[in-house]
Amino acid sequence: MKKKVRFIINPKSGSFFQKRFSKRFIKEYLDLEKFEYDIFYTKYAGHAIRIAQQSIIDKIDIIAVVGGDGTQNEVGQIIMDTPILLASIPMGSGNANARKLKIPLDIKDSLRLINDGIPYKIDALFLNGQAFFMAAGIGFDATAAKEFAKVPFRGVIAYLYGVLKTAFTYQPGNYSIEIDGKKTICTKAYTVLVTSTGELGFDVAITKKSIPNDGQFELVIVKDFNKLKIPFLIYEAFYGDIVNQEMIEIHPVNECVKIKSERWENIQMDGDFRGKSNEIEVVCKKQALRFLVNKNFYANGHS
Repeated sequence: MKKKVRFIINPKSGSFFQKRFSKRFIKEYLDLEKFEYDIFYTKYAGHAIRIAQQSIIDKIDIIAVVGGDGTQNEVGQIIMDTPILLASIPMGSGNANARKLKIPLDIKDSLRLINDGIPYKIDALFLNGQAFFMAAGIGFDATAAKEFAKVPFRGVIAYLYGVLKTAFTYQPGNYSIEIDGKKTICTKAYTVLVTSTGELGFDVAITKKSIPNDGQFELVIVKDFNKLKIPFLIYEAFYGDIVNQEMIEIHPVNECVKIKSERWENIQMDGDFRGKSNEIEVVCKKQALRFLVNKNFYANGHS
């Protein structure tokens, strides 16, 4: 019997300059002798969640997300711990997860990956009980994500707009951070991030040693710094080595991190603004989501 592939397409994903996805690509590059498929388009934020829920009922084998990290997040939180495989057709702005898992950004190559890809289990992190799969943050980065969401177009220019609009007015906050119930850090910071992949999108890596399926994650503190350095830091993020800058502090987390702020702060999860809080707790569930990756992914040093 042919396996069932369901394409969930977010028509709002991606930048103006990206190649648009067309149904003819599926007919051209998907092996129709091995797969049958159907297509659903998201119509509002959260719609992919409902489609993913129906996909479990319909006994779909593979959900192919044609969109960005946010759409993958919606699908992933539903199909965790199920037999359904998640395939990525990266059409978002940052495509952080695709870059970490070495999934081709080219449409035809990512479609071909469905034909002969292999499963790779990645960790799920939970922020106050809600799942995410790459990075979440409280503070400046979430405020920039909120501004990014207001821009009527996508891409790196929109992201930089959100960063720059926020950067010169945002004031760092005071945080108390407890790691694994043993270590407490009190600090002033612009942003406190938690990540299992180290990727923020656009090929910007905030850590170098993150492994997406080892059951552990990293805490990244962006401490107070001179705002006159912002242009330099943007350059370092995209073209240099932001990880080793003096305001970046990284701590490994084995089990749980609790972050408290003296004020209510914006929160982002997998790049999407998710409201406000002054207290968050993040835990990890090891190898919770099955992703399709290239068959050479393991051979290239990924466990």
